[in-house]
Amino acid sequence: MEHLLIPGRLEELEQVHEWTNRQLERAHVPDDIRHNALLALSECVTNAIRHGCKECRTSKVKLECKITDHEITFIVRDRGAGFAPELVPDPTNGPYLHRPGGRGVYLLKALSNESSIESSHEGTSVTFRFRWK
Repeated sequence: MEHLLIPGRLEELEQVHEWTNRQLERAHVPDDIRHNALLALSECVTNAIRHGCKECRTSKVKLECKITDHEITFIVRDRGAGFAPELVPDPTNGPYLHRPGGRGVYLLKALSNESSIESSHEGTSVTFRFRWK
């Protein structure tokens, strides 16, 4: 399993993209899935930095990647206050349709084959998986 630990700052997203591309190359992920994985991971890490770390450099976001045959799994962890994923409104529904944010959880579920969010007052752990072939 590969790991990356970054400070809770948006400036770190470039490093996250480079690390993610290396993992996708190692796993030989097809192009269409690569795009989905990059977008999902970017959304997830951005949310961990903004909401979990409150963009504080001393807070950390941990990324993990596990590669198996025709499958890649990412885990993103922060030590923030947590949130209730089931209470995040559907951004495709009425009053939330034109809201500028609030699409991260929706995109994660839509882009990956499988996803889960575990959140408590001790932090949030988001796991998502992509399969091909």
